[in-house]
Amino acid sequence: MPTSIQSFLSRIPELRDADQRAFLYSDLDQQRIDNPEGYQEALKFWTQLLLSACQHGLLSAAPRTPQPRLNTTLASSDEDDEDEDDVLDRTQSDDSEHTEAASVLCFERAGLAARLAFRGDTPTGVDGIVDEMERSGIVVEACDYLAGSTVRRWAGRFVRHVPVVGRQMAVLAWRAQTSQITLDSSLVVRSLVEAAASRVADAHYARAACALTDNLLSMDVFREQYAQPVLTTNGKLSLEDARLVLRCLEDQRQATSTIIDAADTQVLIKFAARRAQRVQPVTEADRGAFHVVSTRDTIARQVTALESRVLELDLKARNAVVRKLRTQALGYLRLKRHVESD
Repeated sequence: MPTSIQSFLSRIPELRDADQRAFLYSDLDQQRIDNPEGYQEALKFWTQLLLSACQHGLLSAAPRTPQPRLNTTLASSDEDDEDEDDVLDRTQSDDSEHTEAASVLCFERAGLAARLAFRGDTPTGVDGIVDEMERSGIVVEACDYLAGSTVRRWAGRFVRHVPVVGRQMAVLAWRAQTSQITLDSSLVVRSLVEAAASRVADAHYARAACALTDNLLSMDVFREQYAQPVLTTNGKLSLEDARLVLRCLEDQRQATSTIIDAADTQVLIKFAARRAQRVQPVTEADRGAFHVVSTRDTIARQVTALESRVLELDLKARNAVVRKLRTQALGYLRLKRHVESD
């Protein structure tokens, strides 16, 4: 699987050939008039290329780079005793806050030609190709695709509570809070979304649903649990793709969603009880059951994380003793006691 757009482009025979690349990267609007047959071939080529590159996650905005975060601990050690392990222990990468998975269902139109530049050539006709794809319904603007969905209402609620003068800044703040790249500037590939939604539904109904809460998920759980059917690789589904898939499932009456907290920041997703049935609206019983299960799962995750941290610190303390780093070992033990007391 290509890991960069340049790697992807280098595997395409037509682009490795200088003459064919010159034609494909030329002004295709003029080719439409002078060479209709050649234009149709170019249109087919670029449509397939853009869909494939999008499916590989190569056309979404670049994910942000994880930034080191200082982890203040109670472990104290002399400068002479400090080693690489101790430094790494106090420096962590907060991936959840600083990285976002690439979208595999939509792509950014802005700067597309520059991203597809290859061996010094930039495609001058790609914007016209995208216009043609939009006219034929292959792609659609995300703001239109999501119109009327809970995702749009979620954003709208945030803005409506802000004075008109400050709404532009409020939108920027809301986008920053949700760590998302705005979908309004993206083009959604309908066929990819529909196929992904079908695979998600297949995966969901393949599971044995016995309890009321089996069909209730948070957005975070949805992104983790159904990443495999969409990405076909390990990872976490991007926020953009999760919302697009959810919108498609809503249109098919397979799922619904609602905002469940006063701050308008948490979405509850409800699937239909069976594949052949239509999903029912979220009830107060659903909200209550979801809240109980969410609280239980949150506590369980916190306990597991603390237990792992205690074991990690205990091992580091033992290793420090073996290496006769007494101050460092005491620091790890103090931090271990602090974690256990929490």
